[in-house]
Order: sequence, then structure tokens, then C-alpha cells
Amino acid sequence: MALGILLILFIVMSLISILGLILMYSVKSEGAKKGTFYAMAVWGMIIAVLGATSAPTNWIIYQVLSWVFGFMGIAGILVYMKYRSEGRCMPAYLLVTASVVLGMVKSYMMII
Repeated sequence: MALGILLILFIVMSLISILGLILMYSVKSEGAKKGTFYAMAVWGMIIAVLGATSAPTNWIIYQVLSWVFGFMGIAGILVYMKYRSEGRCMPAYLLVTASVVLGMVKSYMMII
């Protein structure tokens, strides 16, 4: 029963990640794009926290890797804040995308 619930949680997390990233790149409104960017950055950090705290205490490399993926989301926010007035936000979007995608791939590898 518990494994079924975890599978459902993973599927829901995957759907949120996919839909959020699609919205982040496809929305035309600047306000909506900004909102989805921040939401996906926070989502990447949540994935990192879940990945780091769910690993056993002796799996240090997996924990550090999870935190690195979370810090990529923070770096994306910092890059976005610095360069949004110049219209060069693509590196920030790519950092947040990498944070979410790599966090989910790492979570998938923990399941296998």
C-alpha cells in the first residue's frame, strides 16, 4: 500500500514538473511567465529537499547532489533578478529547468 502511494506521489510530481515547465516557456504574458518561473524555482527547491531528506544518512553523495540541484534553482532566481531588466532571462530559465528536471531524474533513479 505504501509503495502505491509513493508511486502516485511520483507521478503527480512528474506531472507538476512537466506542466509547469511547459507553461514557463509557452506563456506569453510577462506577469504569468514571472509567476510560473518563481513557482518552478520553488518547486525545484522542494524536489531537492525531498530528495535530500529521503536518502539514508550514509548516502552523502546523493544528499549533496540533491542540494546542488536545489541551489541551481536559487542561482536561477539570482540570475533572473540581475538580468530581467535587460531582457536576458534565458540562462535563468535554463537553470530552473535543470534544477527541476535533474531533481526528478535523481528521484526516478532512487526508485529503481
